[in-house]
Amino acid sequence: MTRWYDKHPNLRKQLNEFKEMHQKVREPIVKEIIDLVKKHDLSLLSYEKAFEFPFDCNRRRWYDNDPHLWLMFNILKVADETLLQSVEEYLENREKVVA
Repeated sequence: MTRWYDKHPNLRKQLNEFKEMHQKVREPIVKEIIDLVKKHDLSLLSYEKAFEFPFDCNRRRWYDNDPHLWLMFNILKVADETLLQSVEEYLENREKVVA
C-alpha cells in the first residue's frame, strides 16, 4: 500500500520518526508544523475541513492514537507541494539544530 508521503522520500523519513518520538519532544514540533499550516492556508484547519478527514475507530494507524498527529497527518495529506516543502525544510533545519 502506498501512503501519500511515500512520493516524498525525505518527508517520509522525517514523518516516520514521529512514530518513535516521545510525546514531550513531538508536541512542540507538531505545533510548529500547525503554525506553518496557519501561515500557508488557514482553511486547512477549518472545522468543516476536519470532517473530511478519515477517522479509523479501530485506530489501526499509529498516528490515529494521538489527536495532534492525526490532525497533522490529515492536513499534510491534502496540502499542496509548497506547504509540504515548507514542512520538509522545517524538519530538516530542526534536525540540524538538534544534531
